[in-house]
Amino acid sequence: MNAGRWSCLLIGLLWCAGAHALEDAQEDAPLSPPAAPASEPAPGPARPPGWWMPPPQEQLDRDAELIPVGRGCVFVPAMSDPPAEPPFLVMRDGERVESRTTGHKAIVPPGKYQVLVGSGVETQMMEHEVEVFEGHCALVRPDWAGLVVHVVDERGAQIRGTYEIFALPSGEDFGLGLGADESRGESLRTWLLRPGRYMITAAGETPRARTDFLTVNIDAGELVQFTLVQEAATGRFLGGGVVDRWEGKTEYRNWRFGLVVGGDLLWNRNDQVVGVAFGNSVTFNAFIDASVRYLHPRHLIYARLQMDEGQSSRVGLNLSDMKLTKTIDEIRLDSLYTFRLLTWLGPYLRFGLDSNLFPGKMLFAEGNAPSVLVIGRSGEVVRRLQNPSELRLADPFDPLLLKEGTGVAFDLVPSFPFDVHVRLGFGARQYLVRSLLVERPRQAADPVADCRDPQNRCFDEKRGSDLLGLEATLIGSARLLRFLMLDTELDTLIPFYSSSESTEPLINWRNTISLRLVSFASLAYVVKMDFNRQLSQYLQVEQRLLLRFTFDIL
Repeated sequence: MNAGRWSCLLIGLLWCAGAHALEDAQEDAPLSPPAAPASEPAPGPARPPGWWMPPPQEQLDRDAELIPVGRGCVFVPAMSDPPAEPPFLVMRDGERVESRTTGHKAIVPPGKYQVLVGSGVETQMMEHEVEVFEGHCALVRPDWAGLVVHVVDERGAQIRGTYEIFALPSGEDFGLGLGADESRGESLRTWLLRPGRYMITAAGETPRARTDFLTVNIDAGELVQFTLVQEAATGRFLGGGVVDRWEGKTEYRNWRFGLVVGGDLLWNRNDQVVGVAFGNSVTFNAFIDASVRYLHPRHLIYARLQMDEGQSSRVGLNLSDMKLTKTIDEIRLDSLYTFRLLTWLGPYLRFGLDSNLFPGKMLFAEGNAPSVLVIGRSGEVVRRLQNPSELRLADPFDPLLLKEGTGVAFDLVPSFPFDVHVRLGFGARQYLVRSLLVERPRQAADPVADCRDPQNRCFDEKRGSDLLGLEATLIGSARLLRFLMLDTELDTLIPFYSSSESTEPLINWRNTISLRLVSFASLAYVVKMDFNRQLSQYLQVEQRLLLRFTFDIL
């Protein structure tokens, strides 16, 4: 099987999906038409103030769901991302007939109905009388307002701070709100409320609060972006207001961009220090986390590039003589396109790659490796090294793992404090290997006689492979406390075709426990487990404890 065939096919499909979504984005944006004669029709309605979504009639026209014979429908337009808004209810004579996400049709028999729209309990929702006719859709014109509250700390970093919303002057409580870190894929809640003035207070406060409160006025048909500044450690309000921070460089039409960088550097020199080797040592780590998302009622595109690099040196007398060896070297690209059939269900296409940026080396202490043997792919000794100081194990971007897949995606628990996402489908993997060496385990009955000698250390040249099979992915997160978060990602492939001898399942499991100390620093414990017989017969386990400093660029 051609190693690049599957990746080219999936890249092409992702490109087509992106082009389709880009066309939608261009259609979504209100463009200024060129000057036209007075006889030409006027341009269509512009996007309402602050809306992320197209005008109501345009949303209805784009909804491809067919109306069955003998039925009609009710349509409530979405102002923001539909899953972030409360669903609307279709009622008749006090009984619930249908519940649907905004931006989607609710199919009902012809007749008169009451449509409830808004946040809070049913008695707080706004009622609209509609009449549905067979084969037609009743569009509910938005006379409500939308409010999105971005909770940030004093440095502008998004946090999961809490707040409450009260209507003024009545003091009616609409419930508890929670911030979100959108750079981690979390979504903010959109409040749908009656036009008017509202009070935002610290969680547990009342409308009588005279500290830790802010007010905002919202108008009918408008989506307002409100920024709430909290002290991360205490939840105390530091300020807030309507600020266009989420427009411009971090958001373009329906596209959202993110870029986070960070790292640390250590230089140390010991001169005549008792019990410590004399000389210099250097250790540095750096990472980049870039992401882009496209939000649309039907299309979701998400791509993320993560680069994590670390190098350290042995102690040397001169900085120029020190030899660096990598401690962390990871490049991960993940891209996903989902077509939403329902808010929680839809087919997906994915493409990803895993690799390394720097060459890999093994350093030997003097006398630790009297003789190093490299065993070729056909089982013969192809290279002998006597008392080497180092051995190059891999070139840059070696191995290169390409991942493709298609199937069905499920959002099982998209709510606080847990998020669970599952993908099931068919997947392909290509391991592109050029120079990778893996140390050969010592065996008493090794077919290579020289490798039985304890004075020799043997390394095998690995070969690439192609696999095709059933894939399953589980992505979950739990926010246990305000500053404590648990993330897990389990990726498996059960091959039914392999170009190599092994058809055992591939399992990659990554778990992270993060404790946010301050807005720009966190303590993270990472455990990675990789079972992959294509490269190693052992379960590969990697653990890290990181004190990480981050800076949000976008």
